[in-house]
Amino acid sequence: MSPAEVPSEIVQKWQEIVNIIAEIIHVPSALIMKVEPPNIKVFVSSESNGNPYERDELAPLNTGLYCETVMKSRQSLLVADALREEEWKSNPDIKLGMISYLGFPVTWPDGRIFGTICVLDKKENSYSELYRKFVVQCRDVLEADLRALARSEAYLEEAQRLSHTGSFGWRVSTGEIDWSKESFRIFGYDQSLTGTLDMVLQRTHPEDRILVQTTLDRASRDGKDFNYEYRLLMPDGLIKHVHVVAHAVRDQADQLEFIGAVMDVTESRRDITEKMQAQDALQAARAELVRSAHVSRMGAMTASIAHEMNQPLTAVVGMASAGLRWLGQTPPATDRARECFDKIVHAGQRAADVLESVRAMFKSEKLASVPIDLNQLINDVFTLVQGVVKRQDIAVRTELDTAIMPVTGNRVQLQQVLYNLLSNAIEAMESVADRTMLVKSEHENSGQVRVTIEDSGTGIEPQQIDKIFDPFFTTKVDGMGMGLSICRSIIEAHGGRLWASPGRSHGAVFQFTLPSDASRGE
Repeated sequence: MSPAEVPSEIVQKWQEIVNIIAEIIHVPSALIMKVEPPNIKVFVSSESNGNPYERDELAPLNTGLYCETVMKSRQSLLVADALREEEWKSNPDIKLGMISYLGFPVTWPDGRIFGTICVLDKKENSYSELYRKFVVQCRDVLEADLRALARSEAYLEEAQRLSHTGSFGWRVSTGEIDWSKESFRIFGYDQSLTGTLDMVLQRTHPEDRILVQTTLDRASRDGKDFNYEYRLLMPDGLIKHVHVVAHAVRDQADQLEFIGAVMDVTESRRDITEKMQAQDALQAARAELVRSAHVSRMGAMTASIAHEMNQPLTAVVGMASAGLRWLGQTPPATDRARECFDKIVHAGQRAADVLESVRAMFKSEKLASVPIDLNQLINDVFTLVQGVVKRQDIAVRTELDTAIMPVTGNRVQLQQVLYNLLSNAIEAMESVADRTMLVKSEHENSGQVRVTIEDSGTGIEPQQIDKIFDPFFTTKVDGMGMGLSICRSIIEAHGGRLWASPGRSHGAVFQFTLPSDASRGE
């Protein structure tokens, strides 16, 4: 993946991270820098008082910047007071009053330098070992995001190659077109070139140029989506049939852009086998994108929770230390210690209120509700997981009641619940030999619709049945303990109920109910 292609939702998450760093370490500046030779750019800058650095600000390399040393050495750098160290007295950051610095390198998965994450202060600062570890942990979050982005990009690139489908972005105001690798291959141009409308028309078959020119003129004038097929005439005389689909959007400057895809339908029709492989690859890519988006959302929420819980947890630590000191006196000052412990109880309650507010966020959010066919939604989600179902040789049995009534709700949130429950069931069966799954929908006498997902996996310990829906409780080695809690909040916000129980012989059963449209009208 190109270092420039960090999605906006990831950038926003990183913004939350540097804001928290600056607040916790008490410095005016916390930055994420990105190298863009011959410059280095302020990619994300903390929104803190006294911060002189602006986002997208550029500085030339080879000028003795702190971050330049970090990137060259690929090692951390701590400068407690640049004014006392001869080698840093001419550092450009000193002109901004920044005399102390702590920074760490940030790299892409393939080892390329992305840039740095750093903090700067206007006074001497040696940055405690605890602060250093905190910044390193934040750096690890950034690199995990870069790994996820690179992995998703690799999936999409392979999917485009197999399906002969390229992507593009057309900026109407400049006429420039950003093509993916597969788009360059379809049109037969070198990837070092910058795509333009003239290049598209040069490859268009003479008999189709009026159609293409008219379609593009209408799209740029009306700002509406377009969808059409036409032919390309390649320099060697080969004729290709392509199908183009594009969606109109507006950028931050309200300039019209089109985001679209071009598919070489000539080759896809010629080789049915490759098309089937492409569909499998696309499903894998979609599943990976869903997981990446989920990780991004969880990361942003985690940063928010950390920010909100910092104060009560700090109070707990401080009061506990004070209480121990009072008890350590001779004789022990039990009354003063009791006051400290009472304050710990109150601070703990504040922390619990933060967690409850996360659940309340999902309950109180205004949902975009539409009638939903749950059977169709189940089938849609199955397309996202069918690749891993095949690879793990899972026997799936579906018993979908075709007579169930639609439910009203937010399609994306209910899809996320189904995806989470199906993914959990699949993961639970990784270590067992006999892998079976039952997915069932049925109409209850109460007018509600029930969905059941039963697996033959490792199951749930009886003492954990009531805990698995608690925030931050997890049975997975690398789990966050938020998935099932969020799923229950979503179902309850839709007027339903979600619960779990042991399987009939082994494994686990997850079920939820939702009111049907018919029951709501009664």
